[in-house]
Amino acid sequence: MSIRLNTGRCRRLAVAAGLACALALATGCGDDKGGGDDGDDDTGQDDGQDDGTDDDGTGDDGGEQPAVLVAERVFTPEGRSYYLSVLPDVPGEPVDRAQALELTSADIEVFNGLVYIRDRDANTMTRYRVSDDLALVEDGQLSFAGVGLGTGRYHSAYLTAERAYVMDSAEWRLIEWNPTTMELTGEIVPIDFAEKTELPFGAIGPAARAGDRLVSPIYWQDFENLVLYPGSGALIIDPASTEPPVFVEDARVGGAFRSVADDAGDAYLIGTVGGDLRLFGSALGGGDLPASGLLRIPAGEQAFDPDYAVDIEAITGSIGAWAVHRIDDTTVLAQVYDPEAADPADIDAYADSTDFVYVLIDTEKGTFEPVEELARGGRGNAGDHVVDGRLYVQTSRGTGKDQFETVVHAVSPEGIEESFTVPSGDVWHLQRIR
Repeated sequence: MSIRLNTGRCRRLAVAAGLACALALATGCGDDKGGGDDGDDDTGQDDGQDDGTDDDGTGDDGGEQPAVLVAERVFTPEGRSYYLSVLPDVPGEPVDRAQALELTSADIEVFNGLVYIRDRDANTMTRYRVSDDLALVEDGQLSFAGVGLGTGRYHSAYLTAERAYVMDSAEWRLIEWNPTTMELTGEIVPIDFAEKTELPFGAIGPAARAGDRLVSPIYWQDFENLVLYPGSGALIIDPASTEPPVFVEDARVGGAFRSVADDAGDAYLIGTVGGDLRLFGSALGGGDLPASGLLRIPAGEQAFDPDYAVDIEAITGSIGAWAVHRIDDTTVLAQVYDPEAADPADIDAYADSTDFVYVLIDTEKGTFEPVEELARGGRGNAGDHVVDGRLYVQTSRGTGKDQFETVVHAVSPEGIEESFTVPSGDVWHLQRIR
């Protein structure tokens, strides 16, 4: 996500207005965090990742009416459902789900104006086009059953209109398929060099297009025993090549779940290490846990910048970060556990805590300020949704998967305002299609 900041004007504004000023955004989207024992991402989002589309993250299948995909994940005592609606714009009130496409499994990606949805249970990828009356119309399907893809969360990296890779972090391989013909190509690229055999789980996050290449973040963890690998990795994929991607890693930041890119082609990895790990967990092999924060891979380079790292805990004094949004070269918006709050007594108390606050971090000065317009509360969905130059962030009211609602806030140069709410759920994906 590339963002331009009018620094002279912003210095004269209050914190919230300064944040809004920074969001003179180049439209784009990005992210998600793998893992979690509920089968969805820890951060709870699918989030409109830049998966190889044009710079604005949109496409056009010939339709005339503007179209924004709004996918809600709704929790019930029995489980969860996903409601997919296509609207002319981001809603200003709760979405009427009566006309929504309801699914029980929906990992969503948008590429070239088409919507691709993986059903983990059926092990299929279904393509949808958006009709002129804003209906999702099935437009092709393929099955991954023949290649033994598991039921976990696996993202696709869209290299070209004819080539995409499912990034399988269970078997550590890239499974090639054709987004145009909706067929498997038969090509499988091993990436076992990125596996950490000492830990039972690894996750490859969505790929961000940085210049002429794609960059995907990787982290590794043992969720049952709260053990995190001390560092993060990245795959650097050349869409013009059939060779295996380059793998790089760095020990300074852990839990990398998102990658974003700027206009110069630099890629940034964003990782979080929760307070649950800091209070009750450990790093693999002992020693200190890595930071929550950002790392950079400069354009054209195949290594992390040794002189760039943002340590969110060191700046804020918090025990852990949750949502992290890169605003520009020196500005980060983050949801962290309140540094002034008492430490939770146990893991459940941490998960249920309503002591998470949004802060605006100046990475150059190493300072932070609270963002009062984004309320204290539980851990919000951490998706990095950007539509038409506005960043949409989420806060949670209440606790418990069937006793809360999510508030979606729009952040723009005009300020921060409540856009809409999601009763008993959150926004799983938000992206303009055309």
